[in-house]
Amino acid sequence: MINLKISIVAKSIVFKRTGQEKKEKIVLLTRQAADGIITFSQTYHPNEAILILQGKKKDNVITIDGLVIPPFSSNGPFYSGFSLYDLPFDNSYVGTAHSHPGHSNKPSLEDLNHFFGFVSVIIHFPYEYETIAAYERTGKNMELKIIE
Repeated sequence: MINLKISIVAKSIVFKRTGQEKKEKIVLLTRQAADGIITFSQTYHPNEAILILQGKKKDNVITIDGLVIPPFSSNGPFYSGFSLYDLPFDNSYVGTAHSHPGHSNKPSLEDLNHFFGFVSVIIHFPYEYETIAAYERTGKNMELKIIE
């Protein structure tokens, strides 16, 4: 038997299974991958830089342990991107990382509209461990831990 919780929200009926509240997602980023994001961002400054994140997702934990430079990527002071058509197929891609040359690592509307994978990691100037953040597709901040 399935237990359902029925809610009326703005003249709509929403059905949810009870006992299945969403758990917060967590991102585990290896120190080696974090160092790669920092170094790559510093190299491209004052332009944005973009990388593809490799790793695995299990339940609510996303582990990032590798980085890929996307082929034929484009970079500028206010943008970075790549074509999905030029990207080799690989099941280990879990998202992207890119830099913001300014002093904010919050995702822009453009960042959210071009979301790829499960997570978007954004780092801002001066490109240190403390300036790295992870976001969901909706722009919600995710817990990020740097591991050895």
